[in-house]
Amino acid sequence: MSIGAANLYGFVNARIRALKSDFLTVGDYERLMQSKDYDDYIKILSGTAYGPSMNRASSGKNLYPNELALFLAKEFAEVVYNLSRSLTGKVQKFTKKYMELFLAESIKTIVRGLHAGLDREEILRFTVPTSAEQLSEYEMLVNSPSVNAMIDSLPYWEIKVAMLTRLHLYEEYDSTAPIEVAIEEWYLRSILEALKGFSKGDKKRVLDILEARVDLHNVLATLRGLYLNLDSRVIELSLVRFTRKSRSLMESLAVSTNWRDVFNRLNTTRYAQIGGRLARLYEDTNDLAEIELAVEDYVAQRVLQQMTAFPFHLGTIIGFFNLKYYEVKNIRSIAVGIERGESADIIRQMITIW
Repeated sequence: MSIGAANLYGFVNARIRALKSDFLTVGDYERLMQSKDYDDYIKILSGTAYGPSMNRASSGKNLYPNELALFLAKEFAEVVYNLSRSLTGKVQKFTKKYMELFLAESIKTIVRGLHAGLDREEILRFTVPTSAEQLSEYEMLVNSPSVNAMIDSLPYWEIKVAMLTRLHLYEEYDSTAPIEVAIEEWYLRSILEALKGFSKGDKKRVLDILEARVDLHNVLATLRGLYLNLDSRVIELSLVRFTRKSRSLMESLAVSTNWRDVFNRLNTTRYAQIGGRLARLYEDTNDLAEIELAVEDYVAQRVLQQMTAFPFHLGTIIGFFNLKYYEVKNIRSIAVGIERGESADIIRQMITIW
């Protein structure tokens, strides 16, 4: 073990090992999904590691959907803040930059919600702010009368500029895809910049997660476009550009003409194993929702792998933050499903369990 790595990551690694024990288990998720009603759901959730802080936040009363969303946002923000205080130097700077992943995802959620005309509370339930200030910003943004107005009031200058460069495409094609891609590419550029100065091993661990996320997003975007018979230009605008290796797959996907072509191209890459499984699943079900769930599960497993074996590296930190993010999203998604009276089978398709 490198002494330098131990000095950089030793203390935070010990903190993460302790925090991991509080993650919900598969059994916890099953019990939550089998809840008789929303009150029963809250009672079961209160029996997990979330119980003590839920009781403090609610003074013993049930947290109803909007209150639960606020509680979870604050919980996630507190975990992020407390763990970040354990970091120093370039690791702390990188972690702050990496955490903008959740900002990017939440802004994309708001864009999609405003475009679809969803209720503000519905949109907010699927955002995950990492601070109280960010929660207030999201509450302000969802009150925008349109996507254009939201961009005008966005307090994040670099993201705003990136979105404005694709605004004409959003208006031309009446699709949020170009704007979402602009947000994603802004984030990825900032991560590549933040990785400068780290070891090859640390860079590889971070890129292993992000490349998988980008590559499989591009596969899904291509499949969705082909299923909807979208123009090839529209499909191309939905694809994210990242590293040289990732661009190679993206360019081959852009000229795919059917779903078999997509999976054949995927099978020539490091994703051959998951590609074969996805192809069989799609052939059997013809259901893109099943493919999306399988992709989320695959990425979650890649994240989980970063938290095993040799622990003194960036992967441990970003792996923990990603898994905590998945957990918060899962709790919110199950709450929405239970409130709407959805079956456990339907809810199971809304979450990602690692």
